[in-house]
Amino acid sequence: MKINKLPNNLRYAVDYMPDVESVSIAVFVGSGSRNEDFSNNGISHFLEHMAFKGTKTRTAKQIAEEFDNIGGRINAYTSREKTVYYVKVLKEHAEFAVEFLSDILQNSVFDQEEMNKERGVILQEIAMTNDTPDDIIFDYFQETAFPNQAIGRSILGPEENIKKFDRLHLVDYVNNKYHNSNICITAAGNLTEEDFSKYVKKYFTNLNNGKISDIEKSSYQGGDFRKEKNELEQVNLVLGFKSNSYLDDKYYTGQILSSILGGGMSSRLFQEVREKRGLAYSIYAFNMAYADDGIFGIYAGTTPEQANELIKVTSEEIFKAGQKIADFELQRAKNQVKSSLIMSLENTDSRCQRLGNNILNYNKIISHQDVISKINKINLDDLTNYASDLLQENLTLSAIGKVDQITDYKKIKF
Repeated sequence: MKINKLPNNLRYAVDYMPDVESVSIAVFVGSGSRNEDFSNNGISHFLEHMAFKGTKTRTAKQIAEEFDNIGGRINAYTSREKTVYYVKVLKEHAEFAVEFLSDILQNSVFDQEEMNKERGVILQEIAMTNDTPDDIIFDYFQETAFPNQAIGRSILGPEENIKKFDRLHLVDYVNNKYHNSNICITAAGNLTEEDFSKYVKKYFTNLNNGKISDIEKSSYQGGDFRKEKNELEQVNLVLGFKSNSYLDDKYYTGQILSSILGGGMSSRLFQEVREKRGLAYSIYAFNMAYADDGIFGIYAGTTPEQANELIKVTSEEIFKAGQKIADFELQRAKNQVKSSLIMSLENTDSRCQRLGNNILNYNKIISHQDVISKINKINLDDLTNYASDLLQENLTLSAIGKVDQITDYKKIKF
């Protein structure tokens, strides 16, 4: 596999899988909520919705019907650093899929009537998130870790912004953020490089050229956020620390540590918190990475009466990880991470997404063998040092529910 580039700097690549009957195709745009300011926070996600609401050649209904007619799948998502539009079709519909993606990227009309209808849908999505404590807790967590920064704001945006956006806001955002230089197109499945190259050159001819403005540099702060909601039976909480960018090889050490602490039924937190003490139904660790920063965290849901014990036990387990990790734990975590990676290679969607993320994040294709090699090099000292370094950073704590009895932030010890 290699990255190809059109004369206009648009990058594309394909992972040819001759033994499958389908193909996944995606357009990755290197612009998400992190590329917004306070006044237009939420516009990346709004734009993602509007891409399916009509182009110069298709109505919203036609867009839906055309994919149903061929048995294909179409969707999109917005993250903090990118917006992705993706499809999956049978191999004989590959050219149609590329043409369709080019249409919604280059020819969306952003009809005001359709926009008004979709505004209501997004407001419902925000309301649903606000009503789902194990969803909204992560927005609170992100904002507490990165206060008053684009990277800390909600991807969905505030209601007042959603209510004010009009067609000109979307057009201006596309003109400023959707450029050849920060867009790539990837495919995985039964589609040759020759055919994919022909389709991309044929249909992706009208994207903008221009310089992309630099993103605001992140500055992890940490802190304490609690939201009282007495009607909830559970307290949902997240504890976390500053970690590493995906450009730093320590990112992989963070992935291994998250597996050891809370990555499965045999993990330390699952065994100690759930199995031994019965303090939570759900508890897990995660390691989120960005272009210039990252955050390592632990999520749990528990009863108000058990929240303090859960925090205490969790903090103790993180501290212990900085003191000693057994070799069998390291090997088990490596096997989990590697098997997850290798199993994903059997899926066209995963391979397509991996290819796009590689191009946008690294501007090169990192093979699974390269990733496995980095994982294999991680040793016990790397892990204990990583865990110890985490605890040198300010703690981020977010909690929602009956939180009035939760331990004072300054008294949480590691």
